[in-house]
Amino acid sequence: MKFYVSGGGTGGHFFPALALIECMLEKGLDVEFVGSKRGIENRLKSSIPCKATFVESYPFVGRSVKDKIKAIVYSLFESLKLTRYIKTAQGGIVFGGYASLPLGMALIVKRKPLYLHEQNSVPSTTNTLLSRFATKVFITFEHSRRFFPKEKVVKTGIPVRKRLLRSHLDKKQVKESFGFDPTKPVLLIIGGSQGAEFLNRLALDVFSHLHLQGIHLTGEKDKEFVSDFYRDKKLPVKVFDFSDKMEYIYTACDVAISRAGASTITELSIFGIPAVFVPFPFSAKDHQFYNAKEIEQMGGGIVLRQEYANLERIIKALEHILANIEDFSKKIKEFANPSACEDILRHIIFNHA
Repeated sequence: MKFYVSGGGTGGHFFPALALIECMLEKGLDVEFVGSKRGIENRLKSSIPCKATFVESYPFVGRSVKDKIKAIVYSLFESLKLTRYIKTAQGGIVFGGYASLPLGMALIVKRKPLYLHEQNSVPSTTNTLLSRFATKVFITFEHSRRFFPKEKVVKTGIPVRKRLLRSHLDKKQVKESFGFDPTKPVLLIIGGSQGAEFLNRLALDVFSHLHLQGIHLTGEKDKEFVSDFYRDKKLPVKVFDFSDKMEYIYTACDVAISRAGASTITELSIFGIPAVFVPFPFSAKDHQFYNAKEIEQMGGGIVLRQEYANLERIIKALEHILANIEDFSKKIKEFANPSACEDILRHIIFNHA
């Protein structure tokens, strides 16, 4: 069976696609990836364990009229090119975002089964457009159901990389490997695959006032000034711009301050790390707020909109979570579905058995 997988532009669309590809290859399926030349997937193409094709595709939402026309023209042109490659495919799955629109359109033109995966609580424009032609729509958040034909929707959660799912590291040992006191909590600051300037600056005040030990993922731009700050203040905080060993970081941490991308929420939930979520205020259709709100309603975290996320409120929320850490950890862990890949493939393969 030959399948195509597409997702990218940002890490939120790319990493779930990568996780599914790993699972498909383990099952002996023939799979090929399609991404954008301008997305994170092209920069990380060495991590893609199958044949990969990169097309010219551009963002549409929030762009000027000129850029929107450019995005439409390139999507149409690249989708027509892809129709030549997918003649023998049994179907394909797209993970939303501008990077996956050309493959989605090509599958429709060639009348091949199209599957969608929607990571966020409010769907991307790409998935909304493609959903009427989809065989199945796999979702992560209950909030998403209202946006798709109910007979097509299956809640599976997000595919997560096997190295995270198979991590059985000892928390005490991992904390000690970072130089932390294993008897004290470790705070994680994480802003998503690109970092988050607002969280980076907020974190400096949080660590200065609470004197917690922590790990801070800054993104590339802010790493130097953040590192200098902690070094000058002699604070026990380890700084990384990006890490490909997130299983160690998650294992070491007990609580987080985080943006609310779907992949980040899912990975935190797998490791039972509750968070104070500060959703990115300019996320498309405010989806990060609705992502985080679902976790808050489950009892796995606390949501603060960025305009209200001052030092006093953040500290109060952190202290509340830390005082009830076992309950918060248990609740957020209920969100994750470690079998998401297998559940998705079960539906796809069943339809082609």
